[in-house]
Order: sequence, then structure tokens, then C-alpha cells
Amino acid sequence: LNHKSEYLHKGLSKVLSAKGVAHTINREQSMISIHFSQTPVTDFETAAQAASNGMFNKFFHSMLDQGIYIAPSAYESWFLTDALTYKDLDQTIHAADNAAKSLI
Repeated sequence: LNHKSEYLHKGLSKVLSAKGVAHTINREQSMISIHFSQTPVTDFETAAQAASNGMFNKFFHSMLDQGIYIAPSAYESWFLTDALTYKDLDQTIHAADNAAKSLI
């Protein structure tokens, strides 16, 4: 499960970086969260002040339009399960690549 969350983390970071989207990804074992910020997000205050929740909202809706349901708030983590296959993770990364286009 940790390998899957690392795989997702690297894939998301790669597609967001390729589009020039400022972001930080926090991951702890099977929990992962994306913040659209140029600085680290370490607590609620930095999540609320440094990160763009408007960008997260666009990202969330674009992902949802593509059939990928992530946590609907920038303050929540995604929780991965072993039921997710690498094909599922690749679909999520591909959707994030598409969603990043709406952020630039």
C-alpha cells in the first residue's frame, strides 16, 4: 500500500510540475493530500493561508467530471486502499494531468 501511495505521489507531482502548477503534496503511508501552494503545508494555518483553495476547487471538479472522486475539501486527505490497482492509479494521474490544464 505504501508503494502505491508513493507511486501516486510521484505521478501527481510529475504531471503538476510539467504543467508549471505550484503544489505541495503531503503523504504519510496511505494518506495523501495535494495543496496548491509554493510553500510547504504543515498545519491548518498554512493550508488556509498559503494554499489556493480556489485552485483546489477547480481541480476537484475537473477530477470529478472525469470520474475520479477525491476528498472534496483541500483540508482533507485521500485514503488509498489495496483495492486500487496500478491501472486505477494511472487513471487518476491521467485525470490529474487533464485537470492541471484548467489551473494554468
